[in-house]
Amino acid sequence: MRSTREPDGAGTFTERARREQILACAVEAIAELGYGRASLAEIARRAGVSKGVVSYYFPGKDRLLEQVVADVYARAGAAVAEATTGRTGTAALRGYLEANLGFLAGHPAGIRAVTEIVMNLRGSDGAPRFTPTEADPVLAHLEQLLRDGQRAGEFRDFDARSMAVLLRGAIDTASGRLVTDPGFDLAAYTRELVGTAELATRRTP
Repeated sequence: MRSTREPDGAGTFTERARREQILACAVEAIAELGYGRASLAEIARRAGVSKGVVSYYFPGKDRLLEQVVADVYARAGAAVAEATTGRTGTAALRGYLEANLGFLAGHPAGIRAVTEIVMNLRGSDGAPRFTPTEADPVLAHLEQLLRDGQRAGEFRDFDARSMAVLLRGAIDTASGRLVTDPGFDLAAYTRELVGTAELATRRTP
């Protein structure tokens, strides 16, 4: 009889399913109730388990919330990778922007939950747990995409780091708008951002 334990040691398939269920319920609770009211007890209730079971998988609420953020970012990263792999220049940039903004449209609860967590979760010193750093892998990935387009001769000469910061800022602005503005037209925003980015990066004949 084959073992149900996964090769990477992540636990049995049943354990992994339970862990994913708890994460999904945490997203749901935070998106609906906000950071302050989404207690471990509420998350456990939605998952149909005890608080002890939640603690078995996630030692403390902070750890659970950190994993929610990591999980949503990982899912977004997979969508972006699928949209950009094998592409360069304009096609890669378009795929990157459309995949990021499309993920926002398809996962509103996840985006709302991440926004709540990033805005409110603090470290032991009281400082925000999530702050921009020089080693930001999300920003570094976009910067590399832009440099690849320059090396391929598809983009003009510009400061790739600054352009990456500008474009990531535009994506993050859309994320915030989705949470606070029910009338925000993400489809129109996506078209305009893609068009603006292409104009800003293209090599002039």
